[in-house]
Amino acid sequence: HEDHGHSLSSGHSHEEHHGHGHSHGDLGSCCGHAHGEVPEWLPGAPVWKRVVKLARDKVAMTTVTLLFIASVLPLRWQFLRILGPAAVFVVFGIPAVIETIGNATRLDVHFLMTAAAFASAIIGHAHEGALLLLLFALSEALEERLSLRARASLDALGRLSPEVAHRLPPGSESLGVAEESVDVAAKELRTGDRILVRAGEVVPVDGEVLDGASQVGLEHLTGEPLPQSVVRGDAVMSGALSIDGALLLEVRRPAHESTIQRISRLTSSAKATRPRLVTLLDGVAERWSYAVVASTALIAVAPPLLWQAPVGPSLYRALVWLITASPCALILAAPMVYVSGLSVAASNGVLLKGGRTLDALATATGVAFDKTGTITTGAPSLERVEVLSVGSAEGQEPEGKEHHEALRQRGLRLASALARLSVHPVSRGLVAAAPAGERAAEVADFEMVTGAGVSGSLASAGEPAMRAALGRPEFVASHLEKLPGGAATAETVRAAGAGGSQADGRAVAAFATCLADGSVGGGQAWLFHFEHRLKASAPEMLAEVSRGGPIYMLTGDRRANATRVAEQLGADVAFTAIHADLRPEEKLARVRELDGSLREEATHSASLRAGVLKALGVSVGGLIMVGDGVNDAPALAAATTGISLAAQAEGALPTTVEGSDVLVLPRAGDPAGDGDLRRVNWLLGLARKARRIVVQNIALAVASIGGASAMVLCTSMPLWLGVLLHEGTTMLVGLNSLRLFSELRLQWRAPFRRQRRERSRS
Repeated sequence: HEDHGHSLSSGHSHEEHHGHGHSHGDLGSCCGHAHGEVPEWLPGAPVWKRVVKLARDKVAMTTVTLLFIASVLPLRWQFLRILGPAAVFVVFGIPAVIETIGNATRLDVHFLMTAAAFASAIIGHAHEGALLLLLFALSEALEERLSLRARASLDALGRLSPEVAHRLPPGSESLGVAEESVDVAAKELRTGDRILVRAGEVVPVDGEVLDGASQVGLEHLTGEPLPQSVVRGDAVMSGALSIDGALLLEVRRPAHESTIQRISRLTSSAKATRPRLVTLLDGVAERWSYAVVASTALIAVAPPLLWQAPVGPSLYRALVWLITASPCALILAAPMVYVSGLSVAASNGVLLKGGRTLDALATATGVAFDKTGTITTGAPSLERVEVLSVGSAEGQEPEGKEHHEALRQRGLRLASALARLSVHPVSRGLVAAAPAGERAAEVADFEMVTGAGVSGSLASAGEPAMRAALGRPEFVASHLEKLPGGAATAETVRAAGAGGSQADGRAVAAFATCLADGSVGGGQAWLFHFEHRLKASAPEMLAEVSRGGPIYMLTGDRRANATRVAEQLGADVAFTAIHADLRPEEKLARVRELDGSLREEATHSASLRAGVLKALGVSVGGLIMVGDGVNDAPALAAATTGISLAAQAEGALPTTVEGSDVLVLPRAGDPAGDGDLRRVNWLLGLARKARRIVVQNIALAVASIGGASAMVLCTSMPLWLGVLLHEGTTMLVGLNSLRLFSELRLQWRAPFRRQRRERSRS
């Protein structure tokens, strides 16, 4: 198993469950009946195009259907006996022939059904041939509607990106200049531009509110029905609908980097990616079609030549065989299920990179969870601030209560200036606890070491310039040791970090400063103690997942913290292993190791299920990695399936879109992300249900084709019964594929709706 990149532009992904197979189209066109186009070289092509369009008109279909029904009823008007089939052949037969000509390079079910219908009329069974054309046209229309229903959410996401934006003059700070807006293409917007979003319009790019207030809706994007209020200073995601107010926004990301545009590319990639099972079934159906044509000719010719059987009955039986043996239902068995699954997931605010992701989720045999931001809330809450006395190995605080408090507030103010430039959960918790209304220090020379901490130069009014570092105590100490005048402060931080202040298993971040001019004695240091809160759904959800197979905890936090969280989850959550103190590269190596071992174990399994899935071209085994996408993007990319919870990682969202296979979109009404794990568990159930439906559809199609074909050989099955069995099975497979939409009943519902129902009961 190799590690592949996740470029949305190329669509490349993991070795086993990703990639493309475009030889037969994509998931966007999942109907078993091909829709051919009228070739331009055909004489009278414009006229024939109008005829084909008429065949798909609802009024024409209804009228022709009623005429055909009247032709088989015992009515007095004998001309209806002729008019009904004739209308079917004119309205549906001629377009079918034209589309078959336009698709002449490929032998498909459209060709088989058209040939069978006209051959039936030639041998004197016009009504049966007309019935075949009529049912084929009706099932084609039904499949198209089912396909549109299945793709609805995906197509809606693709249409959310506005093409035009109202750009305001540079430096605009008030909606009073709204009349000066100029309409420009959204793709021309750059970071720092000012734009106007009127009530009823969709936000074209990610931005920050500079003026105005509005209720913005994200139901079409995340499935969350309640609109959220945004005011000055709030971030607004592209794709959000401004409901009742105008907004002046400052562009935070250009169009190609904004959330909705990346999501649109993700959904386009999802529709274009074909699961291996779909490609396999298409290949089988294509060869099957050739076999059906050859066997039909054999059934028609062999009895008269070998046994002097009458030609008419032999041709009749061959036509029934041609209809019942055609693989329409088999072609439709899988693609509509995958499209339905992708659309249902999108309706619930969960985006997948393609149908192969559903396969991988259903067949994976282990799940690994990051701790911070996944099992616990993304931003830990600050519990206390410990002021370290530089030069004291004990790390004890100096005397004086008021002085202590002033030092604590100063440490928070300075540390939050560095933390604002980081998306790490501890940084967000620190920013949330910073004193409100105070001007933060200015930061220069900012640097970040993934998994360790951040550093930079600080300039604050009335204070000398400083060098500072924030992060793991060892990182902060090592950084200060390299700076002139920082040795004493580094020693204090290292001693405090190794002492009893971390023994309680809570998250600890160190922050220290020293004077930029290298003066000795100007250093100060603090320890920030954080409390991680479990997500409300974590104990129940992880207990359910652990009953289905091995689960792991992978975290860069210390083992004491990881063990403490595991204890808080309760005895029902049985981790197979807890891997702590992992740097990003170590987490990546561990994911690869676990993923490889799970794949190898599943591949060598002797179970019937594994054998059937491997025979169908579906990858077996592997690891699902669930993280928040902040610093575990490489691990998400290396797993068989990476699930990114983007609830708190607003700054990391563009990275998570491109670095994982599944993106759980944030919901403004759930800022802590408590419901994200529920949606992960829901998604695993959706994937397993999709796999069961695919297996049911394949079994139904094969049983129907095999059973009906056997009846043709052993009995004198009438042509009309063969038509009903063939088209009925095809429709049944399509309807069965839509059973995935029942999973939408598990969507998040607004709290006030529950309260209203409770009041109505009382």
